[in-house]
Amino acid sequence: MPATQWRAFTGHRADPAALAHPREDELTIHQAFERWFSQYLHLRKDGGESVRRSMMKDVLPHLGHRSLISIQREDLTAVLNYVIERGSPRQAGCVLADMRQLLRWALREGLIDNDPSAGLHKNAFSGDATVRSRALSVEEVAELAGKVVNSGLADHIRTAVWLMLATGARIGEVATARWQDIDPHHRTWTIPAHLSHSGRVHVIPLSKFAMTHLASADGQRRSPVWIFPSRNDSEPLCPKALGKQIRDRQRGVRIRGRSAATTMLLLSGGAWTPLDLRRTAISLMTQLGVGSATLSACLDQSPRGLTELETGSNNPEACRSAFDKLGEFLEHIARSGLTHGQGKA
Repeated sequence: MPATQWRAFTGHRADPAALAHPREDELTIHQAFERWFSQYLHLRKDGGESVRRSMMKDVLPHLGHRSLISIQREDLTAVLNYVIERGSPRQAGCVLADMRQLLRWALREGLIDNDPSAGLHKNAFSGDATVRSRALSVEEVAELAGKVVNSGLADHIRTAVWLMLATGARIGEVATARWQDIDPHHRTWTIPAHLSHSGRVHVIPLSKFAMTHLASADGQRRSPVWIFPSRNDSEPLCPKALGKQIRDRQRGVRIRGRSAATTMLLLSGGAWTPLDLRRTAISLMTQLGVGSATLSACLDQSPRGLTELETGSNNPEACRSAFDKLGEFLEHIARSGLTHGQGKA
C-alpha cells in the first residue's frame, strides 16, 4: 500500500473521551472492543491480555476510531496487508482470527447486520497452514540428554524439559505446576481443572524417572508454590518464556541480551519446540506398545466414539504401567546420551 494511502487510512486516532456513552449506531471499533473485552475476553485464562496486546498494536491504532457499522472487508484487508508488509505473516493470521471473533460477537449482539470478515481466510494472509508433526527420535532424545547439560539452561528449566518428556503434559500445564499437586507417596501429579488444557482434573502417574527429576528441583525450591517459577518466584513461569529459552539455543544467531549458546540445543534432526516433546512422549509410548485408548487417557484426550471405559479413564493401573515403561525407556536413553555426551543430568 502506498505511504500516502496508508497515512490517509490511519491518520485519524480514537478520542479516549468518546468511549464513555456512545450511541449504538456510532459505536467505534475501539468502543466495541472494550465492551467485548468486559463481557467475554476477561474470562479467558490469560484475562484476554494476549488479544488486547494484538489489537492495541495492529488494529486499534488504525481502525479504532472508525464506526463499527462502517467497517468493510477492504478495511480489514488493508490492516492485514500492512502486517504482512511489516514482515509478520503469521501475526496477520492471528489478527484476522481476533477480528473475526470480535465481529461475530458484534453480530450476535445486534451491533452490526453483517460480518465484513466473512470470506476472508487466514491462509490467504498467513500462508498455507503447516501442520507440525515433529517428534524426536530415540537418537535425538539421547543427543538432547548430552546437550542440555551444557546448554546454559537453569536447573529448573532442564527439569521442565524432562517432565514434559516423561509425562506428555502440555507446556502450559508444566509451566504452572504446583508443589501442592505432587503426591510423592503415591507418585502422582494432579492437574486441577482450572490449570488443565481440557478443563478437567487430570491425574498423571509419575514414573521413578519423573520423580528423580522433580526431587532434584525439590532440593532447591525457588518458590513455595510453583515448581517452575518466574524470575520473581511469586508467579509461575510463562510458557512463552520457557519456549523462548529453548528457541534461543537453536536459532544460530545471537540476539542482544539473550543467550550466547545459540546452537547448544540444536539436534541432528533440526530445531524442536516444547510441543514436540509431547509428541515425542506419544511416539515413544506407542513404540513401547501402549494402546491408543490408554494413551488417550494418559494424555487427557477424549477421542470421539470412545466411552469413558474405553478411553482407559477407569483403568489408572494401565496408565501407571504406561508411564513406568516410558520412564524406564527415557532413563535408558538419557544414560546413553550422557555417556556419549560426558555430561551429568
